[in-house]
Amino acid sequence: MAYQQEEADAFSEVKRARLLAVAILLSGGLGIIFMAVLLSRKVVRRIVRVDREKEIMNEQIIATGKLASIGELAAGIAHEINNPVAIMVEEAGWMEDLLQEEEFQNSENVDEFKRALKQIGIQGGRCKEITHKLLSFARRTDPVHQNVQVNEIIEDILSIFDRHSKFDKITIKKELHGDLPAISASPSELQQVFMNLINNAVDSMGSDGGVLEIRSRMEDGQVIVDVADTGHGIPNSVLLRMFDPFFTTKPVGKGTGLGLSICYGIVKKLGGNITVNSTVGLGSTFHVHLPLHGDQS
Repeated sequence: MAYQQEEADAFSEVKRARLLAVAILLSGGLGIIFMAVLLSRKVVRRIVRVDREKEIMNEQIIATGKLASIGELAAGIAHEINNPVAIMVEEAGWMEDLLQEEEFQNSENVDEFKRALKQIGIQGGRCKEITHKLLSFARRTDPVHQNVQVNEIIEDILSIFDRHSKFDKITIKKELHGDLPAISASPSELQQVFMNLINNAVDSMGSDGGVLEIRSRMEDGQVIVDVADTGHGIPNSVLLRMFDPFFTTKPVGKGTGLGLSICYGIVKKLGGNITVNSTVGLGSTFHVHLPLHGDQS
């Protein structure tokens, strides 16, 4: 008995297996190519990111070197200025003693002389304080803590900005709590904190002007100061990094990226905190939380 079968039917399973093998090889090859392209792109992106981070780190190293040089220069200048200022104040005190003598008391300008000498003493004292700050910055000496009235520091800083704010069409609003207790801190460091925050607020409003609002209050055993502006606001992507050292959104030459970082470090050292709320197009508010008794360790 003979059985006849078509060749196509006889080898259909073999052909099917061959097609399946080819399909598997093709799909496997395409998968390998796809994964190779995907991984290579990922590696390239990672290399680009590492190179960018390396460039940023190099820039930070250069900036740190510049700051170190500036610190050494500031220390030298402060030391050179300190001696003549001390002599100037001492001589002014000696002249003030001479004015107490009878021959000078009869002069019609004696009161004007006393006023001028008093101003020399006051301004000389301010020069000595400035040089002390420069030396503290350069030599990393510990600032002197004392009982500080936050409202007085804010008033002093706002008096500096008064003429500048009128020129830039900025309206300053104050809402300072009248019975704030004194806090233990370095006056010069607190001046630095509020000066930086107010400067940033003024810069954010630009030439169009706006409203700068300063509020102080007592809450949960802390003195809280709010610095609010009606500037362009801060995007969320920037908010995450704004206290990082050397991070700045200002053009080259306009900022070092250290202002907010230094402020944050000062307030943290006192045992406090700085927080911020911001809406793009509406403005920002910085909240400075200061404990009554700062950490002096």
